[in-house]
Amino acid sequence: QYAASEGFAPLREWVAGRVEALGMKVTPEQVLITTGSQQGLDLVGKILCDAGAPVAVETPTYLGALQAFAPFEPIFTSLDSDGEGVDPAALARLPHDAPGTRFAYLLPNYQNPTGRVMSAARRAAVVAAARAANVPLVEDNPYGDLWFDQAPPPSLSSLWPEGSLYLGSFSKVLTPGFRLGYVIAPPELYPKLLQAKQAADLHTPSFNQ
Repeated sequence: QYAASEGFAPLREWVAGRVEALGMKVTPEQVLITTGSQQGLDLVGKILCDAGAPVAVETPTYLGALQAFAPFEPIFTSLDSDGEGVDPAALARLPHDAPGTRFAYLLPNYQNPTGRVMSAARRAAVVAAARAANVPLVEDNPYGDLWFDQAPPPSLSSLWPEGSLYLGSFSKVLTPGFRLGYVIAPPELYPKLLQAKQAADLHTPSFNQ
């Protein structure tokens, strides 16, 4: 039951079960364990970014994501944002403003660096706009478990599972030094991520997992 490159099977099963609380229905075979969620961003860049092709990001966005994608030489397209997050109209305009956009990178929960949280209504509007524009979503959720009184709304990926990649991390709730994260991908995209993971480091340390 152990596939070294993909991750320790019980951990992958636990992650698949855990994200059900976020409204996501995934199988362990969609979960790739990474050496921190930062590696997940690097793997996403390797398989989805092309030199000169647009990648859409919030305004502002996580610097570490820009650093992970930059070596693959995309053109970053800034999406207008407000107190609730990215403006759905900005996503809807991408086919005109930035044809061929590879994906939109979004942090709906306690966004870095603003700390804002998307409402349920805004999430539905964002997903609807991305689907209409045929722009996949990369949803980064390293902070989603850091809530007190009320959990964040269901994930973007739960609203569009076939068009979304979801990244999570244990660093904020367990320990940063273990360097454990994960990527949840649609079944057709998962083999590409796995191939990139094998090339990067063969597998995340099993002792940590």
